[in-house]
Amino acid sequence: MAESDVVVFGYVAHDAINEQHAQAAAFAAALSRLAKTEIAVCRTRSYAEVTKLMLRKDVDFAWLPPVPYIALSRRDAAEPLVSLVRDGHAEFYAVLLVRSDSNIKNPRDLLGKRAAWVDPHSASGYVLPRIGLSAVGIDPRTAFKEERFFGSHEAVVRAVVELRADFGATFGGLDAAGALVRGAWSASEAKGAITVLATFGAIPPDVIAARAELPTFVCESLTHALTHASQDAELKALMVKMFGADAELHRGTPDGYLEFCRATMRASEEGLLEGEEKK
Repeated sequence: MAESDVVVFGYVAHDAINEQHAQAAAFAAALSRLAKTEIAVCRTRSYAEVTKLMLRKDVDFAWLPPVPYIALSRRDAAEPLVSLVRDGHAEFYAVLLVRSDSNIKNPRDLLGKRAAWVDPHSASGYVLPRIGLSAVGIDPRTAFKEERFFGSHEAVVRAVVELRADFGATFGGLDAAGALVRGAWSASEAKGAITVLATFGAIPPDVIAARAELPTFVCESLTHALTHASQDAELKALMVKMFGADAELHRGTPDGYLEFCRATMRASEEGLLEGEEKK
């Protein structure tokens, strides 16, 4: 790869929203300026798709949740550049949501209900909730009347609010005191309509990772630019829009990835993560 080559940044956008694409393009342009490397963007519709493109070397670096990052790293196909820290916390949590007026009051009431998941590769929107439910004696392979993947955390929240699902799985964040205060429901009309039924975690943070064959000098340029992004007003504003409130990028990955990887592997071996819808 020559220094003049374009480096491709992959991101997941489940809906073809022009605003999202414009933000990603602006993020790439601002990062290009800091990294002194020309960056293009590649929109994908799923975590599986962006993972496949990295394996094919069509995407050079990408924003990845824990599960697809672990899948790539186990194949020695990706190296972490930075991890995301939101509101001072690297880790986040999986939560199960129900409508505030629901008669579901504890996890055992979920038997025979309709589940809304994000994506088979979503740590908070599928993987950890199923591991957590299994740990409290609820077999997610047989417990639910219906299971559907809605593609995004916001879509899961809408499905619960609109009674298209009885409960949904998404992410939750903590404030400085450790209280659960933030999630996909926080900045929407759904905030007063839903309540948190259960919390599972913690989950290691999302990462921006590069394909393993990307030259070291490119990785270092990107890592330097990303870790200094919070000092650049334009790039910081774009990061807040794309990654969440007060997101900072720290080099490498924190503790917690190894244990989460082990738990995911055990669950997969037990058949808890089959990734199939039930209608």
